Amino acid sequence: MYFRKIPHIANFSFAQSYQAGRPIRIGKSTYDLDLQAYRDGVYRIRVKGPHWKKNLSQAGLTPPPKLNRSHLAATQLTLDDKTQLKLTLPGNRDLLTSPPGMTFGVCGERSVFVFNQSPGTHYYGMGEKMRGLELSGIQTKFWNTDIFADFHWNEIAWDRPDPMYVSIPYLIIKQGNEYIGLLLDNPHAAFMSTSASIQIAGGQMNLGGPDRNYIAIGSEAGMPDLYVLVGPTLPELTRKLQQLVGLTPLPPVWALGYHQCRWGYKSESCLDKLDQGFTEHGIPCDGLWIDIDYMDSFKVFTLNRQHFPSLQKTLAKYRRNGRRVIPIIDPGVKRQKGYPVYESGKRAKAYCQNPQGEDFIGLVWPGETVFPDFSMAKARAWWAKQTKAFAKQGFDGTWIDMNDPSTGTVLNEDMLFDQGKQPHHTYHNQYASGMAEATRRGFEEAHPGQRTFVISRSGYTGINKYAAIWTGDNMSNYHYLRNCIAVSLNLALSGVPFNGPDIGGFAGDTTPQLISDWMKTCFLFPFCRNHSMIGTRDQEPWAFDAKTRDLLKHYIQLRYKLRPYLYNLFIQQAEEGEAILRPLFYEFADSQEQPLARIDNQFLVGPALLQAPILDEHQRSREVLLPGTTDWFSVLENTWVEGGQTVSVTPGPRQTPIYVRNGSIIPMSAGSLPTTPHYDGKKVECHLFLRPGSGEAALQRYAFDDGETLAYQNGGRSRYAISAVEENGTLSIRTEQVQSGYGKASFTFILYGAFDRILLNGKPARTKRHRWTFAGTSLNTYQVSP
Repeated sequence: MYFRKIPHIANFSFAQSYQAGRPIRIGKSTYDLDLQAYRDGVYRIRVKGPHWKKNLSQAGLTPPPKLNRSHLAATQLTLDDKTQLKLTLPGNRDLLTSPPGMTFGVCGERSVFVFNQSPGTHYYGMGEKMRGLELSGIQTKFWNTDIFADFHWNEIAWDRPDPMYVSIPYLIIKQGNEYIGLLLDNPHAAFMSTSASIQIAGGQMNLGGPDRNYIAIGSEAGMPDLYVLVGPTLPELTRKLQQLVGLTPLPPVWALGYHQCRWGYKSESCLDKLDQGFTEHGIPCDGLWIDIDYMDSFKVFTLNRQHFPSLQKTLAKYRRNGRRVIPIIDPGVKRQKGYPVYESGKRAKAYCQNPQGEDFIGLVWPGETVFPDFSMAKARAWWAKQTKAFAKQGFDGTWIDMNDPSTGTVLNEDMLFDQGKQPHHTYHNQYASGMAEATRRGFEEAHPGQRTFVISRSGYTGINKYAAIWTGDNMSNYHYLRNCIAVSLNLALSGVPFNGPDIGGFAGDTTPQLISDWMKTCFLFPFCRNHSMIGTRDQEPWAFDAKTRDLLKHYIQLRYKLRPYLYNLFIQQAEEGEAILRPLFYEFADSQEQPLARIDNQFLVGPALLQAPILDEHQRSREVLLPGTTDWFSVLENTWVEGGQTVSVTPGPRQTPIYVRNGSIIPMSAGSLPTTPHYDGKKVECHLFLRPGSGEAALQRYAFDDGETLAYQNGGRSRYAISAVEENGTLSIRTEQVQSGYGKASFTFILYGAFDRILLNGKPARTKRHRWTFAGTSLNTYQVSP
């Protein structure tokens, strides 16, 4: 597989004419092209032909109901007799077009869709790509890799390896402040070019070839099946994509806590030290993670009983302190006679085959290894059964690794699927998703009625239905820190909102300043895990000097303080598909006065919080663009500042620039900064960021439940509508319970400005001075209570 070479459209033949209901002809072959319109601005172009009888995608997409004559469409997607495709908005304004006679082309088994590029267009998405936030002028392939095994070390450490672990061939096209999404539901090796320059001998040259000023989206094999989604806004587009690929199941609240992991944690004694360390230093932590060393000779679904002599008692001990143990699970099964898992899989005929009709053998951690064939329902059922038995020992979640699939030094092309009937490229990109689906099923069957947590290294479109994504093996350097924001943002816009990097960096030795900057950047990412590699310096908070330890503790505590806000963002994702981590242009209009399209060193957590971390080892000052016309509360400076400007800031060693949008209500855990992972959604501190005299109003819907079970699906959740409005110096705050399935909540309010009079649910409220430390800054605020 060539990672950097993609098919060139000059080698494709294109359909030259089209008539609805009749096959199209390309060369000597005919193809059936179906153009289907759905409600809500969703369209599908699917082509069947000699090479593509069936789409073998397992993404499980669910488009809206089909559009019929009784529904009025705000947009239209048409294909004329010259095969020019047009996406038209009201007023006959074309938002997307293709070149006449070049909409759809074939080259053997390969296929491609081609679109015109308009001036000023910007591109985003593409799943997991370390190519920056804005993706103009690149060509890329979608093929899951094991980066540390498939790329040179220098490229891994300081370059941008591509492709990475997750393949989602989804392109967001931004024209002005209108957005289109193109999703290719093709699990084979897909490719894209966004008017890329042609590379020759390592140099870039514009040769005037036919692909200039064009967008090309295609695949090296498999049925062409393209979805076109019209926003027109980015939030609308993101919600439509999530509805299409599947909403992300609500995780248990403990999955949103802080997690500690290291390749090398392998025994009860290792975990005892972690548990004691977090307790001793008053640092909340929900997850203690164990890597491959916990197994017996790296055999999946086994434990080294010398390391865990009484597993269930051990797990119960940590549970009493609010912690879960999260074991790694790899797909490879050691080929060893007498090993029960291997023998069971042999009887079930659950393994991938090689061209000779025998079990395919790879070389990974256990040595010679066979691999479950997750393309088959029976193999997924077998894996779920193994996982269920493993989980019933007391594990509540897992991280699944090496599912790219990594086969070591063995050529993976010989790894065939569906009893050897399907070539490797058919299910390569889908392998991790099949594993995630089966693994999740096993945990759900082991713990009925409980929410589970699975996180994966690799995946394909729709992986979010089964697992979160951590962005794979990274490095302890500022190059990876700078790039982690764009990687996570584009993943979030591509249908994987629950994601995050290894904080501190996995490979290499971090430093006190580097891990501090990692934590300041990522402490509110959807997934928050500190992970490091065996043989590198320890990365537990107390492994550093006292100042660094206390800084890491502070930002971990802030995550727990803000967990009610994060949890409500996850509820919105599970119900509506709203993004959690957002680029600035998700909430604010891009313009010449405020150019937001390429800002990848700032981001939003939900609609209210803006982070602008320090991302350079030697530059401790930076500029921050405050978008929109609204005011912002600068946590760094403990004051209100006007939006629509760029400010220069120099945070202190413990600080990071954070800004809160005027008119925001941020639900936080009540009381001081947490020292344990305990969660109580009923006791809430609502931080009301409303600038006195600004004329803004604030509205927040707050939901809470038990945080662990599925009872919320049957009404076991409470909701409140919280509002605040100022009139003539009087601030009126109201709380209205709109759902009572989990009881009542008690609220206190923290204000970031002084008002002449305060009413709480129509009655005068008590106010007193309140101080607390947020992101290293001591804030003077006002506490309001009944």
